Amino acid sequence: MINARLLLFLVILGQSLQLQAQITKTPNITKVPQGVLVSAGNQSVGLYAVDGAAFCLSVNDSTTPSRINSVFIDQNQSVNTPYTLIAEAPIYGIKTAYGKMTINTQTKEWSLYDAVGRMLIRHGTYSSSDSTIAITQDAQGLFYGSGNKATKALEKAGSSASVSNGVADIPYFWNNTGYSAFGVSANDNTPPTWNRSKDQTTLTWVYTGKAANVYLWPAKTIYDGAKGYIKITGRPKLPPRWAFGYLQSQWGWQDSAYISNVAHTFRSHHLPVDALIFDFEWYTPTPDYSLGKDGKPDFSDFTFNPNLFPHPVKQIADLKAQHLTFIGIRKPRLGNTALLDTARNKGWLISPNTDSRDLNFANAGLRKWFEAKTRPMLQKGVDAWWDDEGESYYTLYYWWNTAQFNLLASARPNYRHFTLNRAFSPGNQRFGYCTWSGDIPSTWSSLADVPKDLLNFSLAGMYYGACDIGGFQGTPTTEMLVRWFEAGVFFPIMRSHSNIGTTARFPFLWGTVGESAMRKALDLRYRLLPYVYSLGHEAYTTGAPIMRPLLMEFPSDTTVADMTDEWLIGKGLLAAPVLDSGGMRTIYFPDDIWYDYFTGEKIRGAKTISVTKALDEIPLYVRAGTLLPIGPVIEYSEQVSDTPLEIHIYPGKNGSFSMVEDDGVSYDYTKGKTRITSYHWNDATKTLTWTVSGMYTGKRVYKTIKAVLGNQEKISVIGQKGRLTF
Repeated sequence: MINARLLLFLVILGQSLQLQAQITKTPNITKVPQGVLVSAGNQSVGLYAVDGAAFCLSVNDSTTPSRINSVFIDQNQSVNTPYTLIAEAPIYGIKTAYGKMTINTQTKEWSLYDAVGRMLIRHGTYSSSDSTIAITQDAQGLFYGSGNKATKALEKAGSSASVSNGVADIPYFWNNTGYSAFGVSANDNTPPTWNRSKDQTTLTWVYTGKAANVYLWPAKTIYDGAKGYIKITGRPKLPPRWAFGYLQSQWGWQDSAYISNVAHTFRSHHLPVDALIFDFEWYTPTPDYSLGKDGKPDFSDFTFNPNLFPHPVKQIADLKAQHLTFIGIRKPRLGNTALLDTARNKGWLISPNTDSRDLNFANAGLRKWFEAKTRPMLQKGVDAWWDDEGESYYTLYYWWNTAQFNLLASARPNYRHFTLNRAFSPGNQRFGYCTWSGDIPSTWSSLADVPKDLLNFSLAGMYYGACDIGGFQGTPTTEMLVRWFEAGVFFPIMRSHSNIGTTARFPFLWGTVGESAMRKALDLRYRLLPYVYSLGHEAYTTGAPIMRPLLMEFPSDTTVADMTDEWLIGKGLLAAPVLDSGGMRTIYFPDDIWYDYFTGEKIRGAKTISVTKALDEIPLYVRAGTLLPIGPVIEYSEQVSDTPLEIHIYPGKNGSFSMVEDDGVSYDYTKGKTRITSYHWNDATKTLTWTVSGMYTGKRVYKTIKAVLGNQEKISVIGQKGRLTF
């Protein structure tokens, strides 16, 4: 008996010593990654539970593996995540409420499982050389979400993890076998890339340097992938409500009288618009493209061009009185000789020994100086910035926006940040940040490419995508511009722009027929604002994008696996705008019941139809079960109307929608100061019910609704709750 007990003790002791040799738990300290270090061969590998959402696999050849401190990661929402230890030699790892991750210390293979124990990745490996780390896994299924640089197709075979004019690749993907992955390297400006092998059996992440993190989490749907992604990289803050309206830009504003006339004409023609956006000429008479490395002594970087704005405070106030926001372009460089000398002497340029005049916004001293130089422009009335040509390094836009965000928080506390940018990197959505698709030509093929870019933006974590409606380079035909406007109704941000020397995209310059069609499109955009703005709140809360590929709602339908010429706004609104000349197109309807938004015609999917649309007609359809809030016809986003909010009901199944209202300009919504009206439709009893919750009590809220079911209408005061039966 004594020998048996001794033997049992020795076995237990041996197992304990083996466990201690193979695995070490990290301390339970706030903001310290929670998990274990596992010794496999001669390498220590970290497995961490992160932000209640993901696992982090960490490999480091020079120090203890840990979670890399990256600007991609939202440090403000980092939380400790409970886990249990897995120690079943030679398998070690951690288990959480959302799944588990393990490493086999004999084979050095790692695996990922979901919450019910289904294996998602079986054969994960890792290796390193003098300057790179490779993390490899099996590669079944389809991959989405890495941006639009490597390919405009939705389905991906790899990523370049780089940025350029209107394009960005992101070290992230969702795989339709049920998981997501996001890579972080030691240097944010050389993010990891991933590529699928030609035989499609393996996928390899490649990291430059000696440290590598890959975040992995079970994600049955793209929605699950997005929800995990924003838990790690940060929630997409809402821009001001005016940014959801129509934004009018051009390069070629002539003088102060011209600006005043454009503003007056928009209003007198009842053309909805919320902002005017100004190119180079608002701050300098001559662009800086011809300047050498020393610039010019008289170049203006931080003042108003007196030809356009001789009295900027009064002129901008006059625009605001017409409910027009001022957005000015910015470049990431200097043109003034004295300012360039200061920047060079202080080491604030990216490449001080070259001809480049680009600023290094990653330098904290430079950011403070830049904020001080920019502050007078905000004080004179500038509301937001258009940041152009900032692709010198991967995170330039992040640091540039950091300077602008901090300045705005100081100059106008609690006012929402909004910028237009030509590329993006992970985490930039934390600013209230828009990316447009670059300096595209005025061609039909370019128009067809826009939804490809913006849908890829949506899947890669850029929630507010835009384009140069009408194209930047060249002058479109009237038909092309109208169709571009009609497509733009269904982009997250609706903005037109044009190159100097081309016809501005002001609707009133394009003939009576063209103007009328564009006005009709703009009226629709503004009537949809209650819906689109509420989807912005949904994005902030859940990570679900506003503009969604059909595959998000119909993942098993192979017809929509790479479809980009039609898309969803939210879950229920199917946009299929005409993207070519002639007014004809085919439209595919997935397996569901659909209604023509304009005629109410009922269509049963799955099927494909052909349509021919007049110049002022847009193919638009609504899914059964949708409750669609429709506002009145207004000319700017903050216009007050006594017209009831319409709730259009599309029967065929039960439905719900959360209509969100707030003050439209502050960050109070992040503290719960919203008014949420939760609408529910019971299809069996033909009853619409609603309840109101939230802390927002501002004056600008809807007080009555008009519920619309086919040709039936019922009006009711909203109150705190209500019910209407048809």
